[in-house]
Amino acid sequence: MRKLALIFCFTMMIAIIFSITVPKEAVVQSGNQTNAAVAETEELQPSKEEVIKVMNGLLDTLKQEADDSYKLQNYAAKQELLDAFESYVTPELAEEFVDYYFRIEADGVYVIPTHTMPWFQEENEYDMINTSNQSVQIVQENENDMVGSYTLVVEMTLQNGWKIQDIGYK
Repeated sequence: MRKLALIFCFTMMIAIIFSITVPKEAVVQSGNQTNAAVAETEELQPSKEEVIKVMNGLLDTLKQEADDSYKLQNYAAKQELLDAFESYVTPELAEEFVDYYFRIEADGVYVIPTHTMPWFQEENEYDMINTSNQSVQIVQENENDMVGSYTLVVEMTLQNGWKIQDIGYK
C-alpha cells in the first residue's frame, strides 16, 4: 500500500509539472524575437526608385543656385546645408561634401567654383552587391566627355532610409 501511495504521489507531481503552461505573451514575444532575428540576417536592398532618388537628390543638393558672388540663395547657414545633404548621405559624408564644395562666411554660405564629379546615370545599368545585411555597393560603368570611361562605386547603408556612405571611382 505504501508503494502504491508513493507511486501515486510521484505520478501527481509529474502531472503537475507537465501541466504548468507558459503564458501566451511569452510565446508571442519569443516568436517576435525569432522574426526580428530573421530580419536582421536577411539581406536588404534598395529598390531602383530608391537608388535613383538618393543619387539624384545628392547631385541636386550639390548643384545650388548662387548669386554672382557665389553666395547660396537657398541656404544661409552650414547646418541648413548639412541637413539637406543628410537626406541622401550619412552625416560624416555630408560634412565632407560641405567642407569641400562650400565656404562658410559670417554673411552666408558660398559655393566654391569647381566641376562636379562624374556621376550616376540613371538610364544606364548598374550592379548591386550586398556587402552586409544592411549595406549595398552600387557599381556602374559610364563614359563622360571630360574624364572618359569611369566606374562609379557607391556604398549605401540603411540608416533611417538608404543613405550614401562612401563614393569611389575606378
